[in-house]
Parts: sequence; C-alpha cells; structure tokens
Amino acid sequence: MIALLALIAPAFHGLQTQLPAQAPQGNNIVGAQIAIGSLFSLHILIAGLVSGAAELGPAIEFLGYVRQRRNYDRLAHGLGRFITYYFSVSSTIAILLITVLLVGFWGHFWTTIVTIGWWPLFIEAWTFVLQVSLAYLWYYTWEPMRAFKGVHMAIGGLLAVASFLQVYMIDVIASYMLTPTNPQNPVRLALNPTSYPLTVHRTVGNLAYIGFAFGGFCAIRYLRAKTAENKRFYDWAGSFGLLWGVSMTLLQPVVGYSYAKEIQLHSYGSWYKMMFGSLSPVFLWQITLLGIMFLTATLYFARRLRTDEARGSGILKLLAVGMVLTTLLAAQPYALGFSYETVAAAGLNRPFWDGGLINPLGSMIPWKVLALMFYTLIAIAAVVWYLRGLPGVVWGSARRGEQRILMLMTILTMLMMVTMGFIRENGRGPYLISGEMTIQGQQAVPSAQPTPQSSP
Repeated sequence: MIALLALIAPAFHGLQTQLPAQAPQGNNIVGAQIAIGSLFSLHILIAGLVSGAAELGPAIEFLGYVRQRRNYDRLAHGLGRFITYYFSVSSTIAILLITVLLVGFWGHFWTTIVTIGWWPLFIEAWTFVLQVSLAYLWYYTWEPMRAFKGVHMAIGGLLAVASFLQVYMIDVIASYMLTPTNPQNPVRLALNPTSYPLTVHRTVGNLAYIGFAFGGFCAIRYLRAKTAENKRFYDWAGSFGLLWGVSMTLLQPVVGYSYAKEIQLHSYGSWYKMMFGSLSPVFLWQITLLGIMFLTATLYFARRLRTDEARGSGILKLLAVGMVLTTLLAAQPYALGFSYETVAAAGLNRPFWDGGLINPLGSMIPWKVLALMFYTLIAIAAVVWYLRGLPGVVWGSARRGEQRILMLMTILTMLMMVTMGFIRENGRGPYLISGEMTIQGQQAVPSAQPTPQSSP
C-alpha cells in the first residue's frame, strides 16, 4: 500500500498544479464544453441504463412471480447483474466530472450550485448510497432468498424507490439551472416549474431506454446462443424489450410536449432557441428520429410475425408505410435555412411560393402536433396488432434480420438520449444558470458573477 501511494502521489501533485487558475477563455471554452459535454453524455448513457434497470428489474421480478414464468425471473436477474457490473463505471465518470472538470473549469458555478442545492444534493447522495446497497443486496440474495420471495421483492421495490428519488434530486438541480426560482426557498426549489415534467420525461425515457438496450443485448446473445433453450429465451426477451421500449416511448410525445410548454412559460428565451433559433435543426432531427424509431419497431413486428407465418404481418407492413409518410411530414423544416432567426434577418420570413424561405407545412401547430398524434396512433396500432399475432410465434426461430433490427433500435435510442440531453443543456446557453450566470468569466474570483439572490 505504501509503495502504491508513493507511485500515485506525484500524479496527483501534477494534476493539482495543472488545474486552471481562472475560467477557460477563448477557444479553451469550447474545449472545456466539449470535454464536459462528452463525459456527461457518456455518464447519462450508462446511468440512464442503471436507473432504468433498477426500476424495471423489480417490476419484472414481480410480474414473473405473479405469472409464474421463469423467463421473467431470469430476465430480472440479468438486469440485477447488469446493475452490479456498471454502477462503478457510471459512478467513476460522475466523480471525475465533479471533482476534476466542474471544479477545474466551472469552479464558481459548482460552488454556487452546491450552495443553492445543498439539500437536494445531500438527499441525492444518501439515496445513491441506498441505491447501491439495495442493488447489491437484491442481486446477491437472489438464490439464498428463493424461499422468501416476498421479502426479496420488497428489497427490489425499495431499490426502485431509491433509484427514482436519486434521479429526482438531480432533476431538481437541472431544472433550477434552466428555470431558476428563489434559491433561498427549498419548497420552490424542489417544486421548480420544470422539475416535475423533467422527472417524468427522464423516468419514462430511462424505462424505455433499458427496454431497447436489453433487447439489443439479447439479439447479440441470440446470435451466439448454442442451445435451443437459450435461443428461445433470448428471442423472447428481445421481443419483450422492444415491446416495453415502444410502449414507454408512446408516452413521450405527451410528456415531452408538456415539458416544452413549461419551458415556454418560464424560460421563453430557451424555448425560442429550441424551436426557432440555433437549436431548431437539432429539434427537427429529434422529432424525425422519433419517427425512425417507431418505424424500425414496426418493421421488427412485421418481420417477426412473418418469420413464423403468424397473422398480422401484412397489416403491420401497411402501418409501416403510414409511419414513413408521417415521418416525412414531421421532418419538414419550417424555415428553409439554418434557423428562423437567419431567415427573418434576411427578410425572407414569408411562404416559399411568395419568394420567401418559410414552409408552412413545417410549422409546429398544427402539422408537427398532428405528426406526433399520428406517431402515437400508428405505434399503438402496431403494438396491438403484434400482440394479437404473438400466439402464432415460436420462440427461438427468429432470423438474423430481426436481431439486426433490435441492435439498430439500441443505437437509435442512444442517439435520442444524447440529442435530448444536448438540446436541454444548450437551450439555456450562454448561461450555466439561466439568466443568472454565464460561462465566460464565471470562475475568475475578482470578476466572478454573484450568487443568485432571492427574488420576490
């Protein structure tokens, strides 16, 4: 141990001397944003899976107990194994972000946000400890407590609650950064206008994400399976994961719209930037990607039923055509330029048939709202029709094509998670705390911006 400390001590000393004395300036700001943004994206991709697994796994175990299906118990156990493996990876990235990058690059901001959000962060820390403890207890007592299934499921239920609270405390901080309230009022801090819709949005997203992710993982395991039993299980689990992911994603148009509405009401500048400003092309990509995800899922449903000649594959193909047309409608830009701002600045904010650069079919109301409605209706029909055809499916007989679709869905979901995070975090730019603290110069103590004060 002494030899190890002697080896790593110079490295820590070197790190200490290399930390910047003031906030990054000029091009260094972009470098710092890229470093922090990249690691946060990686953290969200892993932590989202861990949170989703901690909430979905106990529910699947309970479902298996009620229905007396061994496959559900095996799937829940696998999710428990995933949590124990990847908790440390997610935690390491988070600790690196907090102790090195945030302190080193945005020191004044981090001190300020810890001061303002002391109680949410304190609760988050303890719910994290509880989450880790319960996760390991839930997984490693699976077989020893087989005869006490009720107690074991109770542990899983506590794990799900701890995971939800841990995410909610983080969302309190994230929502404050976008729509600040009186920082000296803990009730207003916790009940921030965007905290509730953000929590619902992230919870539903994490639950959908873990479904798509273990669907893709099961596709890989199916292709490598050597026994008929494993092929049957991974074929079923991949289908279950996709069904679960699509079912959760069906809620997102409504949840996402309510979240965007709260941003519009309480942080109009951020909302305008997302809908009409520099982030509008990214938002257009997001709504298009949602259609691509639903289309990909519908194609899987059709192919899986066709493989076993089960009824419904023809109807699902027609639904896929409807999803293509709806996606083409959703993908139409409102401004035929980089953003509406640039089009308006050039005096071309009139319909294209009048010589302008405005496409009325790309407006949010009514066309994109209608597209979201058609997304939901067609996807619901696809799920229902696939469920009607499942009695004719023989698990273990899936082809390679269906497994490739499951893996593609995992990739598309990861792209969606990163896209949503990018829009949310850049929507308040150039502020770190919307309207209160900018990036430039926020750390240099002589010129640091003051801590946000209470508002009437």
